Amino acid sequence: MILRGVAVGAAAIVFALASYAGAEGLPDILGIQLGMPAREAHAKLQAQIPKNPIQVMSTNLPTIDKPVISSFQSAPKQTIAIGDEADTVTVDVTLPPNKQAVWRVAREHFFPNKGIPRKTLLASLREKYGKESRAIAPGGKATTDENNIMGLVWLMDEQGHPSTLPPLVGMVDPLTSCKASAEGNPGLLVESPQPTTFASADYKWCLSNYTAVNVTFMDSEVPELYSRMIVGVVSLPFARRAGEATVKWKQDIAEGQHKQELEKAKQQEKPKL
Repeated sequence: MILRGVAVGAAAIVFALASYAGAEGLPDILGIQLGMPAREAHAKLQAQIPKNPIQVMSTNLPTIDKPVISSFQSAPKQTIAIGDEADTVTVDVTLPPNKQAVWRVAREHFFPNKGIPRKTLLASLREKYGKESRAIAPGGKATTDENNIMGLVWLMDEQGHPSTLPPLVGMVDPLTSCKASAEGNPGLLVESPQPTTFASADYKWCLSNYTAVNVTFMDSEVPELYSRMIVGVVSLPFARRAGEATVKWKQDIAEGQHKQELEKAKQQEKPKL
C-alpha cells in the first residue's frame, strides 16, 4: 500500500487510459520510470532514499470517498547545508479514471563538498541516457563547448527512441516553451482544458510531442566542478491525454448529477398557490 487514507483508484471506475505498458524503454530517475504504476514508484523511491521521509500530496475527486494521490516527494528532514550531499525527488502521477502512473519525475541532487568534476557528471549522464539532443550554454543557447555546458536535453518519442528537434516557430524555440510547461504547475496538465483552447503553436507542439530528459547544472566555486544537478523526465503527451480523460470523466459525472437533480425535482407535487 502507498499510504493509509489515500485512494489510488476505485473499483467502480472504468479506466479510460492504460499506463505505458511496462514502461520499458522509457527514461528513469533512480529507477522510477515514466509510466510506472504509482504504488511501484512510491516503493522504489522509498527504497532508493530510505533516510528521506516521503510526503504525499492528494486531491479530492467526485464519487471517490478518500483523497486521491496526485504526487509524492522525498526530501531530507533537516536543512541542506553547504557541502552536504542530499536529494529531493518529486513524482507526479496521473489521476482517475486513468490507471495512476508516473508522468513526471524531478530530482535535485546536491553534490558533497565543493562538487563533482564536470567531465565525470557529463560522462555519467551520457552513459545512462545516450548522446544528448542538445547541450545548452548559459543564456539558453546551444553549445558544443564542453566547458560551457549548463544544461542537457534528450528528446524522444513515447517509446523512448531518440527524436529530432522541432523547427523554430518564427524566432521561438519550442523547446523553451516545452521546458517551462514541463516544470510548471501539474494541475495545468492533468486537470487542464483541451489543448486546442490554447493559441500558442509551440505550446500545442509540446503537449503533443515532448517526452524528454532535462538536466540543469549549477556551477561550483571551483570552475571545473558542478555543485548541483536538477534533472527531470517528463511526457507531456501522456499527461495531456490523461488530463483530458480526467476532465471528461468529471464533466460526465457533473452532467449525470445534474440530470438526477432535474428528475428528482420533476417528482415533486404541484405547489399550492
